[in-house]
Amino acid sequence: MKFVKIFGKNFLILIVSVLFTAIFATLFQTQKVIAALIEIGTSVSFPDRVSMSFYDLSHLGITYGVLILLAFLAAFLVAGTLYKFIKFGRLLIYSVAGGTAIFVMLLLMKNAFFDVPIIAGARDSFGLALQTLAGIFGGFIFAVLTAKTPPTNKVLSIHTIKEIRIAFTVFKFGE
Repeated sequence: MKFVKIFGKNFLILIVSVLFTAIFATLFQTQKVIAALIEIGTSVSFPDRVSMSFYDLSHLGITYGVLILLAFLAAFLVAGTLYKFIKFGRLLIYSVAGGTAIFVMLLLMKNAFFDVPIIAGARDSFGLALQTLAGIFGGFIFAVLTAKTPPTNKVLSIHTIKEIRIAFTVFKFGE
C-alpha cells in the first residue's frame, strides 16, 4: 500500500512537471515562430500573439505534453537510479535529466520525420536551447516537489554548493 501511495504522489508530481514543461515549451515555440514571422515583415498584433499562443497551447501543447511525459518517464527513471548510486546533486541530476530528455526527444523526432524539425520553434540552436531550458525547468520542478526534505528559500543552498564542490573534486574539473 505504501508503494501505491508513493507512486501515486510521484506520478501526480510528474504530471505537474510535464504540464509546466509543455506550457513553457509550447509558448517558447509559439513566440519563436511569431518572431520569425515579424522578421520577414509580417505584422503580428498583441491580440494575435495571445490568440496564437492559446491556440498552440490547446492543440500542440496536448500532443507535445504526451511526448514530454514519455521522455520524462525515461529520463527521471535514469536520474533516480543515478542519484541512488552517487547520493548527491539531486536537484542538478533531475534538472539535467529534464533538459536532456527534451533535447533528445526533439532530435529523435527530427530523425523520425526525414530530418525535418517538427517543432518549428526548435529549428535553430536558440530555439533548441529554449526547448531544453523548458525541460530543465520541468526537471527542477520534479526534483523540488519530490524532495524528502522541504526546499530552502535559496536555490543554491550550502548543501548544494558542497555537492558541486564534491563533483568538481571527484571528476577533477578545472585541472
